Amino acid sequence: MFVRHATRLVSVVLMVLVSVGFTAGIGMAKDKIGDSLSEYYTAQNVSDIILMNEDGAFSDADVSAISEHYGADNVQTGGMLEFEVRDGKAIVNDTEVTFTNVPDGVVRVYLFPCDAPEDVTQNTLTTVETFDRSSAPENAITVYTERATEQFSEPADHTFTLSATITEHYDEYEVQGYTLTDATITASVEQTYVLGGTLLNPLHMAVRDDASFTDDPASDDEEDTLPLAAVYYVFGENLIHTTALPHITGTIELFGNSQTIDMDAQEEQAITVPASELCNRVCITLPDRSHTLFGRGYDDYVDGETEQISRLLSADSASEKNYEALTLHENFSFESFREYGNKIAGIGYVLMAVFLFVTILVVLSTMTRLLDEERGQIACLLTLGYSPFRIIFKYLLFALIGTLIGGFGAYFAGLGLAKIIYDNFEWNYTLPPYSARISMAFYLITFAVILIATLAATAIAGFKLTSREPADLLRPKTPKAGKKVFLERIPFLWNHLSFKYKSTMRNVLRFFMRFLMTVVSVALSTALVLAGLAVLDCCLFQDIGGTAMITISVIILVFAALLNFVVTYTLTNINISERERELATLMVLGYYDSEVAGYIYREIYITSFIGILFGLPLGCLLCLFVFQVMGFGSIPGISWFVWVLAPVLSVLFTILVTLILRHKIVSIDMNDSLKAME
Repeated sequence: MFVRHATRLVSVVLMVLVSVGFTAGIGMAKDKIGDSLSEYYTAQNVSDIILMNEDGAFSDADVSAISEHYGADNVQTGGMLEFEVRDGKAIVNDTEVTFTNVPDGVVRVYLFPCDAPEDVTQNTLTTVETFDRSSAPENAITVYTERATEQFSEPADHTFTLSATITEHYDEYEVQGYTLTDATITASVEQTYVLGGTLLNPLHMAVRDDASFTDDPASDDEEDTLPLAAVYYVFGENLIHTTALPHITGTIELFGNSQTIDMDAQEEQAITVPASELCNRVCITLPDRSHTLFGRGYDDYVDGETEQISRLLSADSASEKNYEALTLHENFSFESFREYGNKIAGIGYVLMAVFLFVTILVVLSTMTRLLDEERGQIACLLTLGYSPFRIIFKYLLFALIGTLIGGFGAYFAGLGLAKIIYDNFEWNYTLPPYSARISMAFYLITFAVILIATLAATAIAGFKLTSREPADLLRPKTPKAGKKVFLERIPFLWNHLSFKYKSTMRNVLRFFMRFLMTVVSVALSTALVLAGLAVLDCCLFQDIGGTAMITISVIILVFAALLNFVVTYTLTNINISERERELATLMVLGYYDSEVAGYIYREIYITSFIGILFGLPLGCLLCLFVFQVMGFGSIPGISWFVWVLAPVLSVLFTILVTLILRHKIVSIDMNDSLKAME
């Protein structure tokens, strides 16, 4: 049986392989993104909550309250400055600053109260590369920068300078043995920084498009918004530590009279800006790490702890409502990577239904027609005393083996597909290590649905045949009664058709279920091709999405094309197998090979053309679902050539199938085919 129906077995295997492989691969990619992100979150000890003080530094009381509640090991203090640099100038904490070798754009500076990158305990900094600092100027402060990427370019010069005028106000100030009141000390300082190396911050996985904390989401002035251009890391006690000659103004009491003093200091003085004064950032790692990252339990847990922090800090009125609690949902890298995973899963959910429906439809057609072709053998076995179950069992075994082989291959195809999708995110992210955790949910669901549907339909069709009398099964199946097709009721059209096209239209419309199944299968396959092209069009020509989304759209297109081809091939092959006696009769009557092939080809082309016509509106509907899931793209935004290319590809697949199957048509054995009913 397996040898005799090898072509049908291969068709079942390919249908299951393509359908389950695609849906399993999409689902696995989503799970791999989630698993890899969760493992990276744990390995790098990523903070669950980051508190950002909007008015200044957190007080010692604030830090103590948080440390006492969560444990000192789970709390890390530091600072963060973010400012816009334009033409080398910026405003930092209300002070105008001039920079050299700092790129224009939004610049972010992280301050750490530890000595080196390896001392950071939360959001562990990795991939640290240290530069030679032997030629660094004296009193230069060492800084690190985010690894060189498309977004954070490594400066050509490894030294930077900061020039600013620092002004301090004092109620009383001692100078040269005198006490000044209402004193103002102004110092022009210049601080040199040397680039000590580069590193990777897990909070900055994204290679590009990382948002700035200073961006105003409500602002529509995109031209005035600068990109995040650089991220620097300063370790140690001071942000500025240099010397300068201050200028002093103030009031002094001499002999009962008030006099104004305006003078330069006689010697340079140390000018220091301690990093502790900029402690506006507190990172908190929540103790309970049993929750799945971004799962419902995790989000509820973080929300609850955010409220708890609000209660902890509310006792200090100076801290009340002057901070923002940032979770990983506010981190661009983690949130965007998670969103990509959700979009992939959404695409999988939408397309899985279409792939499954087409696959089940074609596989069921394959098995039910196989049973119908072997009605004579089934009758003989019933006559010999075989039970209906034993007879049907071999057909169930045939369907089971074909589905299992396809499903087995689909699992590995899904694994490879998931890895391809994941690796292509490298264009957008410095990827976490690929998770080794096995995820089979999508695979098991799709495979189980196809397997159950196939076996159930085979069993139902089998028991339906075996319940009939053997004598009825031994007789040739009664041909479908001839009747007028609806085109015959339109004389204007019917009378202008030649005889061969009248015959073709009768054959096409006479077997309505076969016609309907082919039209539906081709329509859905065309819709999938259109959806793949539409997503690819958005990514390539509208600059929406990214490289990973381009890869996904190409994968959708490839698998949709494979499904389209396999569907057309399988249904056409079944059609030829069912009509070998009819084709042999044409050969006996003297028809040429090209005429016999054309007899079948015309039906295939007409049916496929109708399927393609229905596939375009179905594809439009499918695109709506896909765009809604992805959060970008629109039907009016699809390029005109996509609407042309999708049906053209479907036509090419149909032509390719007819060329492949031509040999099967012209090589039919006339004698065997005509004696098959005897």
